Amino acid sequence: MRRRAVLTGGVAAGTVLAGAGTARAASPEDGFRVVDRRGRQRMLAATTKPPIIHGGRIYPAELRQGPADGTYLIFNDEDGTEKGGITASAAGASVSLDYPNAQAITLATTWEGALGASVLVMNQMPDPALPLTRTPPAVPRVQLGWSAMDGAFLALTDSAGRPRILLEVGPDDTPRIRVLNADGSEAA
Repeated sequence: MRRRAVLTGGVAAGTVLAGAGTARAASPEDGFRVVDRRGRQRMLAATTKPPIIHGGRIYPAELRQGPADGTYLIFNDEDGTEKGGITASAAGASVSLDYPNAQAITLATTWEGALGASVLVMNQMPDPALPLTRTPPAVPRVQLGWSAMDGAFLALTDSAGRPRILLEVGPDDTPRIRVLNADGSEAA
């Protein structure tokens, strides 16, 4: 069975391009939406921070990370729940892939003038049964990155997010390997 998608775009004042069926014309604030034959959002391109669609509910844009006026490309699953996206702004960009109720992996860059940084973060999955409004912040378990100020690093953390193993090469090219106890002291 071939699935049909309905495209709606706010760029052309609510232009609707449809294979078959009925679609709601998007307002200019909606951006450019791709919806399936049931009317569920499958992708959104927007130039302001959009709300979050999760489990059939719409959550306010204020709950979303990212700049208010960035460019957003959001991907949704067959039930309309957000599963990841791409964000870009004048100060950085990121690609995120999601667990059921939190970010799983984020690849991000940021810059200001001649200073910049890039990082790959892999988060621990929270209890997938928790609703978005009750899900605690994701715990980063692996961080691989570079910054002009700090150099290159690989940080492995425990389940509480405490750094336990750090591999670093400072901006002056000085290497350092640290194994830490839960309290942050050097392990013997």
